[in-house]
Amino acid sequence: MKTNCKWWIWALMIILSISCTTPSQLGYLRDLEYNVPMAAQPAPELRLKVDDRLSIQVFADEPELASPFNTILLQRIKETTGTPLRGTTYGVDASGNIDFPVLGAVHVEGKTLREVKEELEGQIISHGYIKNPMVKVELENFTVTVLGETGQRVLEVQSNSINILEALSYTGGTNQNSKIPDVMVVRTENGQRTAYTVNLQSKSLYDSPAFWLQQNDVLYVKPRGVRLSSGGDLFLKIFAPAISAISAIAYMLLWTSR
Repeated sequence: MKTNCKWWIWALMIILSISCTTPSQLGYLRDLEYNVPMAAQPAPELRLKVDDRLSIQVFADEPELASPFNTILLQRIKETTGTPLRGTTYGVDASGNIDFPVLGAVHVEGKTLREVKEELEGQIISHGYIKNPMVKVELENFTVTVLGETGQRVLEVQSNSINILEALSYTGGTNQNSKIPDVMVVRTENGQRTAYTVNLQSKSLYDSPAFWLQQNDVLYVKPRGVRLSSGGDLFLKIFAPAISAISAIAYMLLWTSR
């Protein structure tokens, strides 16, 4: 009888010790030291990929010179007016090119937005179309998909940079069941997918290639372990302290009665 009681007490103590480990599993940047400066790397410039969408506008002192570069005929006619639908969005095709008005195919894959801007301005000048053109290039499809314990959401990034902490803050952050030492970022580059692991508890996350997110990244926050039902979670919160105290007293009584 005494042996059976001891086994039950041990089982209860193990369960309670596991349930009380949650706080130690949480907390970002736990090894970051106060008042110790760290090198802060700026966000790297995004590099364009196949299937990206660019918004491009060309400006000139004489607007009529820039107008041929600012429209794309979409091969569709409005039934009521007969006016062709026009836009300024360019898709990066499988060859890494965009089909730009007047200039034709321009290779942009692997280039930054700044490099595309300089390339287009250089070609417009070298062909003698405009002496001092100004080109504005923006990425239209910068989205990050967030999955797992932080919720499910597709973030539309308005600027050209977002890091993993900012992305998590937009979805409400992590919860007590989040496995924050092992957050996954899946990235597609050059036709290949690569999975990175990021430890949110360590300052080393700032040095990770996945700290600054890229277009179409998938951010997955894994579950820490088996999720308790609402009833089980409530049981641990309310009754665990009492059971822990009773178990400790019973354990002491058993040992003193030997």
